[in-house]
Amino acid sequence: MQAQSPNTVTSTARCQHRTAAGRQCRSLASDPSSQLCPHHAATAREQDFREVLTRDAFDFQRPQGVNNSLGALYNLLAEGRISPRRASVLAHISSLLLRTLPAIDYDNEHYTYDDDEPDAETEEQAVAESAASPAPQPVAPGKEPLPKTAEEFAAAGLNRKPN
Repeated sequence: MQAQSPNTVTSTARCQHRTAAGRQCRSLASDPSSQLCPHHAATAREQDFREVLTRDAFDFQRPQGVNNSLGALYNLLAEGRISPRRASVLAHISSLLLRTLPAIDYDNEHYTYDDDEPDAETEEQAVAESAASPAPQPVAPGKEPLPKTAEEFAAAGLNRKPN
């Protein structure tokens, strides 16, 4: 039996979506401009919401950006352009992003991050400076600081009262 060649008229009237194996969808295209059936047209509309969600998001580094993205997510859900399941996952991710913002602010206030590689001389100087003048360690309330020299330490150990 011979394989039939596809009819070009039927092929263009069908949905132009192709599976991973290369097979064409068997449904008829509902909209000539998109050339997709209603199912694949809805899937295509659902998949291009990234631009809408990230438009005013400020890289999700500020609460206003996350709030703007959640507002856009609400609109997409209300319009039926995104599935409720996907919307709930994205809302949960937004919640996690909001929870990490205080930690990011703390890091930015207390640490400096240089993207440049430190020079070898600068690194050696920093090591020499830290060895020359150790950073003072905080002493807990009710405790005495450790003696500065070995002699003071030995004298304090000898003068210590037994428990």
